[in-house]
Amino acid sequence: MRYIATRLNGDGTETPLSFDVPLQGVRTTDDLSGPGGLEGSISPEVQRLQTAGGEPIFHAWSTALYAEVDGKLRGGAILAGLKAQGPSLSLDCVGFTGYLKDEPYTADYSRVAVDPLDVARHLWEHRQAKTNGNIGLTVDTTTSPIRIGTPVKETSFTTGAGEDVNFESGPYTLAWWKTRDLGKEFDDLATSTPFDYRVSHEWDGETIRHRLILGYPNLGARREDLRFVLGENLFQRPTIDLTGGDYASEVLVLGAGEGRKMVRSVQSTPTRRLHRTAVLEDKSLQSKAAADRAALLELRSRLGEVDITEVDVTNHPHARIGEYSPGDEILIQTRHDWAGEVSLWVRILSITLDPQTERSVLSVTRVERV
Repeated sequence: MRYIATRLNGDGTETPLSFDVPLQGVRTTDDLSGPGGLEGSISPEVQRLQTAGGEPIFHAWSTALYAEVDGKLRGGAILAGLKAQGPSLSLDCVGFTGYLKDEPYTADYSRVAVDPLDVARHLWEHRQAKTNGNIGLTVDTTTSPIRIGTPVKETSFTTGAGEDVNFESGPYTLAWWKTRDLGKEFDDLATSTPFDYRVSHEWDGETIRHRLILGYPNLGARREDLRFVLGENLFQRPTIDLTGGDYASEVLVLGAGEGRKMVRSVQSTPTRRLHRTAVLEDKSLQSKAAADRAALLELRSRLGEVDITEVDVTNHPHARIGEYSPGDEILIQTRHDWAGEVSLWVRILSITLDPQTERSVLSVTRVERV
């Protein structure tokens, strides 16, 4: 195990700074459709991590840090902040996709019937085309059958409940005067299309390659070959959600438009519980089909079923570190005093790894909720 520091040169290349950064308390986080990151500290001051002038080699938005285990990169991120407290230096690094956050669009873009994944690639092309803006991230060529943007027109239709809906639709646009956060734009596309994404870092000879992996409609696979079992690779009993605090048997989604002309969808399912309705408002939903999809997804997440949201696991032959990734579905077998024996398929949303102890904390949810 080692920690590596490089300088991102802004032209798609990077220069090694140290192959033996003495980081302590390291945590790497690999998110599904999120930036992830790396955090750690150095104490006391280490002379070899300074320039000839006595300054640290660490500079925010210039230095990248990687955790390598057995020759494989388990995490990588860009230094976004550092704090010196006495002899200790704390490092806070954001995953590569976090580079888009709060960055504005500085041109004009308008498309009709465009694949959202093409737009997602365009966002990265725009960002990395800036002087000193290329972080060397290549984006997958994945496509989808979804198309967004229409010629400007007045859209009218009548809902199944007999209500008239009327609103104006038009091209998908990005503009310097309105698009102020490329990260939000990218995530909105991922949610509405939908598609999943995550970043991988791999050695290519002596060069580190960065790849933004896109998956339509999702990434990951059901891993019949792996499992998490209490007493084997689960350190402690997972917390099991039995509350049903957000339970609903019906979801009402309100989209574009106002008043009686608003896009609307109502989705429900029979349950053994009392009828409860949840209301979701999203003005970005401009069609009945989009509202239906949003309502069904919300309904699946609110049925009040037993759920597990976090597990603490160790490296084990049943599921070794590096064998599973965010997006994968894995069986959890445990028991709970109030729930009895629990056997539940969950989807991994995030993996936070302590490379020193080979323990991981996984954020998960039952597969029916995603």
